[in-house]
Amino acid sequence: MHSHLIGSRRGRIVRAVALGTVLTGVFATSVSAATTNVTVSDTRRFLPGSVTAAVGGNVHWEADGFDDHSVTQDAGLFNSGPAAPGVNFTRTFSAGTFPYHCQQHGDQGMVGVVRVAPRVGAAPTGLPFTVTWATAGSNTGTRYDVQYRVGSGAFRTWKSNTSARSAVFGARSAPVRVARGKSYSFRVVSETSTGARSVASPVKTFRVS
Repeated sequence: MHSHLIGSRRGRIVRAVALGTVLTGVFATSVSAATTNVTVSDTRRFLPGSVTAAVGGNVHWEADGFDDHSVTQDAGLFNSGPAAPGVNFTRTFSAGTFPYHCQQHGDQGMVGVVRVAPRVGAAPTGLPFTVTWATAGSNTGTRYDVQYRVGSGAFRTWKSNTSARSAVFGARSAPVRVARGKSYSFRVVSETSTGARSVASPVKTFRVS
């Protein structure tokens, strides 16, 4: 009996350690994100000037010289601060299109844009699927407008001024019943608590097979 209890206890410990390892791996995967680097150049350019990032991805701006520069989103969704030497700035993105400029040299063509489409992924059993437009780490918005269209139809509102970062499209036939063979497209606007709004994101289209 005693040896049986020890063996059982050891089994529980091994399973607990294994579960802890799995959970740690899941957590590490959820918080890691790809980083796109942009040089804030003394040639008065952002290099590259146009980048595409994933939802939850990072964009990092870093100066290569000593001139005064800033990374200032046109509508005010983010700002590295007053133009100064040594820019070193990172944002974690939600879906949207984010044009930006340098306060000091924007009128000389020092402008850039970050484009982030929503993500479509796995969902519960059945045809509904999950659309994600932000993550817990996203700091380019706190509220979101999410639109959809079926096929080549007009865009319609799915979520308005929502703080949710993702949702299952077609759950309980809302906003529509998902059908095989049809395409569903999505675009998103991110908004801050002060009312600054991004331009609509690139359109993400998903075909249900």
